[in-house]
Amino acid sequence: MSLFHRITWLRVALAWGVFTLLMIVLAYGQALTGVTPLHWRTLLLGPLIYGLIGTLLTPVVFRLATRFNLTAGRAHWLPYLLVHAGASVGLTILYRGLYVGALYVCGVPGAPVSWSLILGSVNAWIPIYWMVLFVAYALDYHDKWQRRNLDAVRLEMQLVQAQLLALKQQLNPHFLFNTLNAIATLIGDEPQKAQRMTAKLGEFLRMVLDHTEAQQVPLAHELRFIELYLDMEQVRFSDRLAVSYQVSEAALSALVPHLLLQPLVENAVRHGLSAGGPGQLHIQADRHDGQLVLEVRDSGPGPTSAGPRGVGLTNSEQRLRALYGDHYVLALRPAPGQGTTVHLELPFLT
Repeated sequence: MSLFHRITWLRVALAWGVFTLLMIVLAYGQALTGVTPLHWRTLLLGPLIYGLIGTLLTPVVFRLATRFNLTAGRAHWLPYLLVHAGASVGLTILYRGLYVGALYVCGVPGAPVSWSLILGSVNAWIPIYWMVLFVAYALDYHDKWQRRNLDAVRLEMQLVQAQLLALKQQLNPHFLFNTLNAIATLIGDEPQKAQRMTAKLGEFLRMVLDHTEAQQVPLAHELRFIELYLDMEQVRFSDRLAVSYQVSEAALSALVPHLLLQPLVENAVRHGLSAGGPGQLHIQADRHDGQLVLEVRDSGPGPTSAGPRGVGLTNSEQRLRALYGDHYVLALRPAPGQGTTVHLELPFLT
């Protein structure tokens, strides 16, 4: 791709416009200090014509920079340098010729068309070619630097997505195996409950498959997953499990990691019923100071620091770290009275 295609005509015109303005200021200063004042046409039209011709010839220099790229390698460096040396002379002569001709056509005083006038200051204007050539390569380097940065960011995002997907896929079998074991336990003694639980599992898995690639879903969808999961658990435990919700309307649209709550709720069910009696589970969600605050509370024996965290809780924390960096809170706290509260604070995103 030509280097000129990476910039716009507006930027080129703006650069030459600044150059033209500086030339007008310089010519005006010379007119103020000179013995003979300059005609207004010479003062204004001269710099304007220089800027216009420079704007029109800039794409030619960029094209030559692309075709004879001095940064491509050492193999063609010397021949390409000679090409640019010749082009700098040729384009400068063309530049000056067009300039002098335009002055003559516009009737600028003291602008006769002659080779001496055209060639007289070629050496002074050749550096302009090399300045434009340098700008071309500088823009090329900047463009490559930006593309490398974008590629690095894209690669980092792909790595994070792959990590999140691996963690999510690790959670799915963990939940599925536990549920299938529960169904297998019910088949012999309570086949009707096993059938109901299997039907709930099928509905749950259909919803999971509909969001296989999703890393984040609205909290309303996540709570629907949890309701289906808890329906299965209540089929399994019957009257032993009581579930309550306290979810504000403002929190339902917040995005949360897909299947984030399921392993936390699964742990709460297990710990809440671990004493052998009835268990209570409470799920709470609200928006507070730009944060989504979630809590899953059980009525079990309470948190303990002994032993490592389970697979569900560990993977949940790893997913949160991959998605939010340090901008999240996941804490185990004693519940009021008795039990454990899993406290979550996430950025409120929609």
